[in-house]
Amino acid sequence: MYSNQRLAISYLLSCILISIFLLLCSCSEEGLIDPHGETKLLPPDTSGTLQAIDFPTDTGSAWTYINVDTEKEHTVRIGGTRDISGTTHRQMTVSTISPVEPDEPNLVAVDHLVANAYYFRIDTDFFNGFPFPILATYINKTPQALVESAFDIFLPLDNPVFHQKHFPPRRLWDFPLEEGKQWIVFDKTIGTPVSATRFVAQKDVLVTVPAGTYSTFVVYEEVVYGDSENPSIRLISPPAIYWVAPSVGIVQYRYSQYRATDTFNTQTYALKSVHLPGPHTD
Repeated sequence: MYSNQRLAISYLLSCILISIFLLLCSCSEEGLIDPHGETKLLPPDTSGTLQAIDFPTDTGSAWTYINVDTEKEHTVRIGGTRDISGTTHRQMTVSTISPVEPDEPNLVAVDHLVANAYYFRIDTDFFNGFPFPILATYINKTPQALVESAFDIFLPLDNPVFHQKHFPPRRLWDFPLEEGKQWIVFDKTIGTPVSATRFVAQKDVLVTVPAGTYSTFVVYEEVVYGDSENPSIRLISPPAIYWVAPSVGIVQYRYSQYRATDTFNTQTYALKSVHLPGPHTD
């Protein structure tokens, strides 16, 4: 009980601190607009690679993941659209984690595609120990890449949903995926530097999760970051790992909460169920 009270007090203090910063440096929001400029994707091929068409983003698609240690679940769902910097992006909503203990704040920021707490910024730097859940991310997919440009978080304030752009945007997936390929997800050089790189380590790796058994591409993500603006000091994160199945998406992912907590804590999320409306066209 005492531990929960301390957690709640810490949570409220963080809310107050962040609300003050938001008043000083909040980002402007953009209104919802009708979709425009949708890109037609190339049909899938059989060359042993994973094309953009093989990574589902159809409206109505949903993936439910379960934490293999805690058995808590969350669902990721493709919904509406929003204009981000003049380009139509699809909204990917992230549900709250369930079950949550009574009176326990939901402090885990669950992210489907890019992990390790590098989301919310105060001015140019990421907020260390960010405790608030991500409600949605905004993605745009072309035959060459899937890019995440912005996100929504929930703050316990009068206007709880806060929208912020990524700067720079994040190249989550570089198509086609093929063994040995490497690309930069993002590279932040203003303020304290942070960069993330992904590479495809293996393909045709069988992985069994509650939703079934899949042949996957195994993708590693490495984050290099600094504790200050001193360019000679850099730290390397433990790698995040993603298992990606063609025509399904991410069927399992693992990352280490090494910045947002005081202790090293590895989380593994496995696909429990998936809903992909047909026909699969984008």
